Amino acid sequence: MKNTILLIGSAVALWSCEPNKPVNTFQTGLYILNEGAFMGGTATLTHWSDQDSVTPDAFFAANARNLGNLGNGLRADGNRIYAVLNGAASLEAMEYPGLTSIGRATGFGSPRQALVLQNGDIAVSDWGRNRVYRVGKSSLTIVDSINVATGPEALLAYQNELWVSCSGGYGIDSTVAIINASTFDLITTVAVGINPTSMVRMGNSIYVLCSGYTDYSGAGGDRAASLVRIDATTRAVTYNYPAVGVSDRPTRLQTDAQILYWIRDGYTGDVLRMDPTALDYPAYPWISGGAYGLYVDPASRDIYVLDAKDFQQNGEVRRYSFPGQLEATVPAGVVPTAAVWMP
Repeated sequence: MKNTILLIGSAVALWSCEPNKPVNTFQTGLYILNEGAFMGGTATLTHWSDQDSVTPDAFFAANARNLGNLGNGLRADGNRIYAVLNGAASLEAMEYPGLTSIGRATGFGSPRQALVLQNGDIAVSDWGRNRVYRVGKSSLTIVDSINVATGPEALLAYQNELWVSCSGGYGIDSTVAIINASTFDLITTVAVGINPTSMVRMGNSIYVLCSGYTDYSGAGGDRAASLVRIDATTRAVTYNYPAVGVSDRPTRLQTDAQILYWIRDGYTGDVLRMDPTALDYPAYPWISGGAYGLYVDPASRDIYVLDAKDFQQNGEVRRYSFPGQLEATVPAGVVPTAAVWMP
């Protein structure tokens, strides 16, 4: 897969799609969660193998049933893949590599993201109840929870801490909650920019992308976006990068452990790239247009752009090399939103 160079105009025609792939053959490759149609649709899981074959709905191929409405988040450890289903208010657990369903955790309001904790339990953020839940690995039931501020979204592990960005939901918030991952007690909160949506860690620094706020009432309450750097040990904000475009609503912060990447605005889809030693927020796109989701593979440093197109037809995924060269394009499902690479 890493050595395949395809011209974009002919890329799709060269892929072998395998909707009837037998169970236990979904191994090394990119797993792409597609949201599905907003009302009444089903999420799907596309598998793009390291041999450049594509299975459009790998979960259905393995389980002979649909995944469920509105896929939102995708996480994995070495043995399992977890899909957060916002519309179905559930967390689907699949064994890896066969993708056979292990079970489904329920009891959420509006789940957003998941994270596998050190002991194998799963943390799930929930907009609907402004809570973070702990789901037991073996039972796949909720075993603990904690109230946080409005719109808990991104989850990040640091030592025995669980960091939670409080995105404001449909309103405004500007905090990151830090939770003891063992006891699920609140340690402290850190004030950041307006509506933090995604986070990554690089060394001892945690970067928080804050999307800002658009006041649709026309009353002039718009708030600008920013990127904030936090010292993970002291929990102090050490740098603030104000967004260049005051109306930009950035999202999907990613890193390969050396460089930062994110989508400039949920509507324009430009990909921005920034060296962490830079002193200013990037002013120009690195990849122009078409990004709804984004994934960066830390091992290969490849960048995957998830393009939802018109949010009705099937989308596509484009792979770029670290220098920014388009390497391959494959079809995805309706509204590709998240991805993980599995070795």
